[in-house]
Amino acid sequence: MKSYAFLCKISDIKYGMLSNFKKNKFLYFITSFFAVIGLLTGIFVAFKCGITLSTLNDFNLRIYTSSELASFSYFFTRLASYTLFLLALFVCSLTVYLVPVGLILIAYRTYLAGFNCVLLLTVFGVSGAFTSIIIILPFQLIITALYIVYYVLLLNRAESKRKFGYCNISFRKTFFSFFLILTILNLIQTILLIVLNASVIFAF
Repeated sequence: MKSYAFLCKISDIKYGMLSNFKKNKFLYFITSFFAVIGLLTGIFVAFKCGITLSTLNDFNLRIYTSSELASFSYFFTRLASYTLFLLALFVCSLTVYLVPVGLILIAYRTYLAGFNCVLLLTVFGVSGAFTSIIIILPFQLIITALYIVYYVLLLNRAESKRKFGYCNISFRKTFFSFFLILTILNLIQTILLIVLNASVIFAF
């Protein structure tokens, strides 16, 4: 009976996710578009800047190449970063006038991801490519996808409250669910960077 109940719950979650995607195709497309533009812009700007190990100080990026950043101290820095970011997206969802600001914030996050991955590649070569491709980029793509889903859910919630005065999407549950998932990802990423002796870790 327990296994049957568990399978039913998984099925309900899968159905809810699929129906949410079908209902919000346009929102997902627009948000994903901004995210992709931000990522490509970050990559382009990083290559255009021509950053090398000797010019890091000119861009105030020396801190990003410190081995001290591959430590648990920056686990808490990233924790504070995505906590504030989740709250910022919530504020942006409250009124239609701030919705574009939320899209720009998501684009900026992906801009940083693209910029920092290229920084790793150009400064550290093969080791930087390993860190970027195996650790940084996959985690940032997953995190960006979570931000997009989170923002779309908040926009649904805000629209429902404006139209009907209530919504069955609880901000508190949504916030803490995504906060928990992001914290788990943050912890895994930090451990991987420490275990694999990565020379760079970015406080996204």
